[in-house]
Amino acid sequence: MKYLAIASFAITLAGCQHLSYQPPHGEDTAKITFTTNGTPAQPVICVPGKGFRSTEYSLARTPMGGDSMNDLMQTLKKNPTVTTTISPSEQARVGVVYNQKSLNSTLRDRCKIALQFDAIAGEHYQASFNYSADQCGLSISDSTGKAADAVHIDWECP
Repeated sequence: MKYLAIASFAITLAGCQHLSYQPPHGEDTAKITFTTNGTPAQPVICVPGKGFRSTEYSLARTPMGGDSMNDLMQTLKKNPTVTTTISPSEQARVGVVYNQKSLNSTLRDRCKIALQFDAIAGEHYQASFNYSADQCGLSISDSTGKAADAVHIDWECP
């Protein structure tokens, strides 16, 4: 009975790992780096047939400084920039989820934004998230700084 409980726990724990984004590996991938204007948020990648999946790290405010603060941010899996790989696709979909409690209120500020673009193998994209005045925005540029031909899409991941 004891072994059954341990096995069940191990299987459950292993299953939780697949709720987050599992980046592809190899040369036939593109990189994408998410940045923010100081607003903490969660980057997500569309995995066809499975929905949007959160990246391992979330976007955080720039740390106030000091090694202990940087260590804490790493432990919490938060970083001012988040880089991952994606599969090349003419319909690559990425997004950001923002969900923050308003100051001095029980209300929450929330937004989800997603873009679709042509991700080319070997390219390194920059996805810049901006939240200001209750509006969220996301833009994508390639390694030369040129805006990618990205289209705002509904929150769908076919």
